[in-house]
Amino acid sequence: MKLRFFVLAIVAIFLINIVSADIIIQQNPSNLYNLGDTISVPIKITSLADTSNIFGMSLICNGAETEIVKLPISLTAGQETERNDPVPLIKGFIGDLTGDCRIKYTFGSEVKLTDGFKISNSISIILTTIENEFSPLQEITIAGQATKENGKNVDGFVDMELTQSNESKNIVASDTVRGGQFSLKFSLPKETAADQYLLKINIFEKDSNGEIINNGLTGYNILVSHVATNLETVLENDALEPGQILRVKAVMHDQTGQPMGSTATIIVKDSTGKILEQSEVATDSFLEVQIPSSNLPEKWAITSSSNGLESGINFNVIAVEKINTDIINKTLIVTNVGNVLYNHTLLVKIGDKPLNIDILLDVGESKKYLLSAPDGRYDIEVVANGKSSIDNVFLTGKAVDISEGGVTLENNTIIWIVIIIILAFFGVKLFKRLYKRSFFGYPVSSPIRSLAERKAEKVELRRTSVITKNKAELSLNVKGDQQDVSLVCLKIKNIDSLRESKTNYEAVLQQIINASEEQKAYVYGAQDSIFLIYAPTKTKTFRNERAALDVAKKASDLVMEYNKLAREKINIGVSVNHGTMVAGSEGNILKFMAMGTLMNSAKKLASLSDGELLLSEKMRDRLGADIKTQKKEVSGTTAYAVREIRDDEKSKEFIRKFMDRMQKGN
Repeated sequence: MKLRFFVLAIVAIFLINIVSADIIIQQNPSNLYNLGDTISVPIKITSLADTSNIFGMSLICNGAETEIVKLPISLTAGQETERNDPVPLIKGFIGDLTGDCRIKYTFGSEVKLTDGFKISNSISIILTTIENEFSPLQEITIAGQATKENGKNVDGFVDMELTQSNESKNIVASDTVRGGQFSLKFSLPKETAADQYLLKINIFEKDSNGEIINNGLTGYNILVSHVATNLETVLENDALEPGQILRVKAVMHDQTGQPMGSTATIIVKDSTGKILEQSEVATDSFLEVQIPSSNLPEKWAITSSSNGLESGINFNVIAVEKINTDIINKTLIVTNVGNVLYNHTLLVKIGDKPLNIDILLDVGESKKYLLSAPDGRYDIEVVANGKSSIDNVFLTGKAVDISEGGVTLENNTIIWIVIIIILAFFGVKLFKRLYKRSFFGYPVSSPIRSLAERKAEKVELRRTSVITKNKAELSLNVKGDQQDVSLVCLKIKNIDSLRESKTNYEAVLQQIINASEEQKAYVYGAQDSIFLIYAPTKTKTFRNERAALDVAKKASDLVMEYNKLAREKINIGVSVNHGTMVAGSEGNILKFMAMGTLMNSAKKLASLSDGELLLSEKMRDRLGADIKTQKKEVSGTTAYAVREIRDDEKSKEFIRKFMDRMQKGN
């Protein structure tokens, strides 16, 4: 019994010691802390009896615990003690503990925990920079505000890194953060490629030991723009023949040498500085320029400009020695279709017999050769331009031979005499035929004429009379010079019905002839066509293109005004051409022989005109900026219709005065 009482007494004493001590948390921690802060929690320890024990203080975060304080405390009955042990949130003190935490207090068997709180190491970054597109070498400023999760401003450091693709080294910059504010300045290298880049910004704080305790990271996309640094003019071919197409483009390069999109102005000039083409095109896109088929060998200058940059390159129109050969019946026709003088030997095989012809032809010039051989059919092989062509032709004659213009190439005096006689006979016949068919001709009268008669010759167009002072005659035997002429062709398509209508259309034709003669033009008529020839031998100038254009315009306008009032309208075609003639003056008469296809081309062009003014390509090129034209393709023929003539007021005044006279006459 005594033993039981003794045990109960010992247990009671022990229980008194257990419950005699108490830990009172006087103030719980705040809800949020950042590393670097200090937690201070005041507590009180009381005891109802004398006690001595170990006091412990630990930090528990996410299940991990680290001891902060451990010390012995002794208390007498009824005694209490207060403690406020600071907890510095630094790695040296709490290690790597972060997250949801509590502080645990122990005294003997007594254990108390604070309310939960959070320890954070994060920093929030807000950028205030608005711009996001920059150019190389441009100064870039990246600014913003940094705040810890606990709401306090950051005092620390900022690092910036710009990530560039395909670069082993990135652009970096560093600075300090004070009061939560930061501003970084840097510039991009000159060769920075145009692209989108990621700008990484890292802000952090350190403790006294240099250990990073809080940090924040954000990204910022910036766009590096293209900068035009070089312009290149590129030719697909640096030399082409007439008739081919020149293809040229401008290529713009950026700061890294890569092509970039833009627009460029490309100007093409000939060797005299005349602008042949001027267009604005997209860079890296070809501009196509047609080289005129009659263009002489020369060097063109091509320039391109864009964004304040300019570049140039030269282009060559190369010399082309080329002839066309055609065999019509027994005649071989050789035409120089190149752009330089052709001076070579042409091989012609009649059957098995080879013959050589020395060819000397100016640009556009043609010559005819008569082929002969004992009666029969022969294979005629012509070797020209490195190519061979064969035609089967029926020939007549005594021997295999080739003659130019009917004159044999062999040194045979008898044949020469016979051919000359034949040529003379047919020449007289042809002259009489042309004389009768001519638009203009002298009236039959006494062989001696007065000066007034010679100044005003009456001529006929299918029994319709007009008068000219400067008559031109087609001749096969001209003593004169080869010269470039401007040629106006007026084709009267309904001449028969006009004559039968007995209208006053002759006055219009007479006015046209008078206007041309005022500018020293020669007049030649053939069938239903009138040719106005502006030759340097009469005009004393080599620039007759504008005079021919003005008269052609007057002719077209006169007919148009006349047709407004006339019952029987004049159906006229008007063309202006440029070409070569051999011409010589005999008194007031011009003896001429056209070279190549000048006359036929003029008549064909006029026949395609319905009253509008059509120009040949050669004439269009020579008039240049004086006109605006529109290219037309009619029946396989290229023509240029005149849409505007600079300074056309004189022509309009001339037309107005003529129509006034016509109305007064009526």
